[in-house]
Amino acid sequence: MFVVFDEALLRLPSCLAVHAQLRPNLNKFTSDDYVQYIQQLPDIHICGIIRKNETETIVLALAIYRNYLTTYDTHRFEIDDLIVDEKERNHGLGTDLMNYLIQQAKQCHAVQIHIHCDLNNTDAHRFFFRFGLIIPIFEFYLKNSQLLESNNQIQVIDITDLSENEYEQFLIRVHNIYLQLRPHLPIDQKTYIDQIRNIRQNGSVRIIIAINNNDKNEVLGLAAYRVVYNIKYGVGRCLINYMKNEGKKLGIDQLTLDSGCQRGQAHKFYYREGFIISQFGFKMSC
Repeated sequence: MFVVFDEALLRLPSCLAVHAQLRPNLNKFTSDDYVQYIQQLPDIHICGIIRKNETETIVLALAIYRNYLTTYDTHRFEIDDLIVDEKERNHGLGTDLMNYLIQQAKQCHAVQIHIHCDLNNTDAHRFFFRFGLIIPIFEFYLKNSQLLESNNQIQVIDITDLSENEYEQFLIRVHNIYLQLRPHLPIDQKTYIDQIRNIRQNGSVRIIIAINNNDKNEVLGLAAYRVVYNIKYGVGRCLINYMKNEGKKLGIDQLTLDSGCQRGQAHKFYYREGFIISQFGFKMSC
């Protein structure tokens, strides 16, 4: 039977056991630690399939997904984890769970479903391809947060927490640059500002911009969910270094970003900065 997971289900030994088949790092947790870890994850939904009789309840499959706003596709439905117990596979449980998630995405008015999948998980790749998913995105990650030499004539500013008026003025200044990365963003200035403001208010989005330290203070690039950079001036590196520093403050030693498969120039830049491709990003239309 399909269920939305509550704390009681999360505490079942079979829940952690099944989840750890996909995420082996979870094996380090006790049941209490696992529940605490899952409950602190922001804005996630957990559902799955269980078998229940008079004496016990067993988790057979589970999925973790999020539904949030982005500049990429405005309304994103993203599946973080989808796993069926290895002893219960080839009985249609994965198909049933995937169909359930598709219906959930439609109810959220998402136009696409996104799933990240490890490069070596070929069984999952075949499963997703059967559903018509494609791979339009590479996920890059950088484990080493060592700063690389960057242009000291460029200043990076976090505009997220500025006053509404200052925030709006900076959004106006970066509008044309943002359109280079997100051509589908509104051309109309007011509509564009309202959309970005809505994303900021409804999610943990931070926007940083790179400014040339000269008399004109030109805006050269920005970073939010993606990075827009100018290779000539080293703007991209300044933005990456800023995010590395922010990660260190939070005790995070890994940066993760998505990049469309066709963005060859961006991929070359990420490789130079030390990123590697860690996952494929699958998607399908709802």
